[in-house]
Amino acid sequence: MELIKKNIKFISLLSFLLLWITALFFFSPEEIVLIIGIEGGYLFIFLTALVGVSGFASAPFYAMLATLVASGEYNLFLLALIVAPARAFGDSLFFVLGYQGRSLARSFMGRQLKIASLWLQNKPYWITPLVAYAYTALTPLPQDILMIALGLGKTNFRNIFIAVLLGNATFVFLISFFTSKLLLK
Repeated sequence: MELIKKNIKFISLLSFLLLWITALFFFSPEEIVLIIGIEGGYLFIFLTALVGVSGFASAPFYAMLATLVASGEYNLFLLALIVAPARAFGDSLFFVLGYQGRSLARSFMGRQLKIASLWLQNKPYWITPLVAYAYTALTPLPQDILMIALGLGKTNFRNIFIAVLLGNATFVFLISFFTSKLLLK
């Protein structure tokens, strides 16, 4: 019982992922949309994006997004507008984690942290938001890594939040657009 209590998040995530994979195996995207409804799909993708921010928990988010897009019932722009804030707010937790964990990180990453921090400080102020946008918009890599690094570098959160928000909107729209083109020929 103690083992279950310690690993409840992992067990919950694994259960959700297995249920979702099973649902995708037995039900078509159209049937899933009929079950949850159009409005329910928008709410469900928002919650999935909010919870699935970590690179380790993003598989259910991508599966849900592909399912909604494959149904052909969802507006791609609206999906991007709904998902982007959820992903940006979820990723903000990793920024805070990096920002607050700076003193702990200094003890085992002192030299590397100082180099990265100096590199960020010596660049024009617009470079960091541009890199944050490009990373979130154009790569499928986990954003928690970027956000922790920016937090460790003591980046001003207000300078990057809009870039991360727009990057997430761009990424979700691109994924949705290309998924729809591939699946709905």
